[in-house]
Amino acid sequence: MGFAKAWRSREPEEVVRAELSAWSRLNVDEIVSYFADDAVWDNVPLGAVSGHEEIRTAVQGYVDRTTQGNIEIVNLAVAGSVVLTERVDHFVYDGRPIHARVMGAFEVHGDKITAWRDYFDVPNSAS
Repeated sequence: MGFAKAWRSREPEEVVRAELSAWSRLNVDEIVSYFADDAVWDNVPLGAVSGHEEIRTAVQGYVDRTTQGNIEIVNLAVAGSVVLTERVDHFVYDGRPIHARVMGAFEVHGDKITAWRDYFDVPNSAS
């Protein structure tokens, strides 16, 4: 049974909370397990990646340079299969602490994230 598998279907909020929590463990397999095979992950100021392999490569790139991670959910709203998050993403990346204020939009179908769009200001992300 994989990380995102369960005996019942999960609600979109549960899937998103589990995905964001997985980043604190910096486990690439766990992080990627919440994405659908054809998902799109778009860090809007930096660009989008599509499909499991591209997403895995992008996640691996972040994890390889990160020693600590924690995503603080400030606010969360759900409308059907869409989950909106206001967050502060706390990471130690390349030895530097980063506290990025982020707005995220997730689309969840079944137990999988089919789209994840994050909006943030790159210059303020490193403060």
